[in-house]
Amino acid sequence: MAGKAENEEKSKRPADTAFKQQNLKAWRPILTPKTVILTFFIVGILFVPIGAAVLVTSSNIVEIESSNYVKAKSDGGCCIANCDSVTSGTGSPNDRVDLNPCFIDIEITEDMEPPTYMYYKLTQFYQNHRMYVKSRDDAQLSGTSGLTPDDTEEYCRVGTDSFVGWAASQDSGDPDTSNISNVVSPCGLIAYSYFNDSFRLIEVDKNGSQISVPKQTSEDISWKSDRDVKFKNAGDGSTGNNFLGFQYEKITNGNCERLPNFTIPSPSERDACLRAKNDSAMDPGWCFPGSGYCMEDEHFIVWMRTAGLPTFRKLYAKIDTKLEKDSHYRVQIWNGYSNDPVWLESQGVGCSGTDASCNGTLYPVHTFHGDKYVVLSTTAWIGGKNQFLGIAYVVVGAICLALALAFFIKDRVSPRDFTGKPHANKGGDDK
Repeated sequence: MAGKAENEEKSKRPADTAFKQQNLKAWRPILTPKTVILTFFIVGILFVPIGAAVLVTSSNIVEIESSNYVKAKSDGGCCIANCDSVTSGTGSPNDRVDLNPCFIDIEITEDMEPPTYMYYKLTQFYQNHRMYVKSRDDAQLSGTSGLTPDDTEEYCRVGTDSFVGWAASQDSGDPDTSNISNVVSPCGLIAYSYFNDSFRLIEVDKNGSQISVPKQTSEDISWKSDRDVKFKNAGDGSTGNNFLGFQYEKITNGNCERLPNFTIPSPSERDACLRAKNDSAMDPGWCFPGSGYCMEDEHFIVWMRTAGLPTFRKLYAKIDTKLEKDSHYRVQIWNGYSNDPVWLESQGVGCSGTDASCNGTLYPVHTFHGDKYVVLSTTAWIGGKNQFLGIAYVVVGAICLALALAFFIKDRVSPRDFTGKPHANKGGDDK
């Protein structure tokens, strides 16, 4: 008997439990006309007022968009020569030439209560491309020290051109990829394509003379988790090495005598810079932990969070001054600290933003026929201006109400028999 029991195959029948027998308790509603009509009616009653509230709130949000400043100066842009060219900075006489700095007017059509958010908007820029999104090294961005080109992520190590942000600088021909001094930090295409146009809103009179500068800040424009965890300067001073985007930040003008924007640092800033110089394996410039520059710059952090669509806008600053209707405002645009209108004015250089002698190149999107705009917007409990959300709620609510009414009429005119009784036989009793 024992041998027979051992030879018997084990039963494949599932255990007799509610879960394995698929007999768990469940709610199985019977969809009668009354329940369907009631459900549609409740959804419609809820969605229509919600959609109306969203539409009203959205209509009260003020959003102002500037002209496309890629266009020619005569069309409200910043280009002054070869505006149809797709090349710039090559030394060719056919290269595109922009005003740098450039001033564009922006019309405030309604009062804008603070805080007002300033964005830059780009078109035809596919940040969602798979190779682009993967071309970064998160360990490097979070401030890990001692990373050589060989230690970086694969998609930061492809290619031979140091000017597209690969992990190893190729300036010396065939560098030692195990040498930390040859690392490009930050590496990758996202960092290399870092948007570096700068903006400042000013109030002017009818003649274009500056009246005031609304209070503008770039603090807390990025995600808190990004600032606190994901983006830090490396303690060994390697942040910014061989990276053109941080060339000003890597220079301290002697013993930390000047900030990257050429202003004089506070005593505490200078002391922190000097300590970092002494404690780091290589000169960090202003790219040391806690400086707020380089990988800790919030504009850089915002850029590194890639967009999902080819037309997108990213937050640049918050304006804490009320912008009044019918006042005259102008946006100063420049590329590079040395082209900041405030700095130029302090040096006695009279660039008004319209002087053709102050030319150069702004952030290039003309190479792929992109556009650039400055957007000012207030916000509400729904976020920014969004008509689609309110319209979607109203449309869905209206459809539900229409269906509820149609089903109600059908149920009144031609009700369905749910008794389960057979119909009477008109020919007499069944035999």
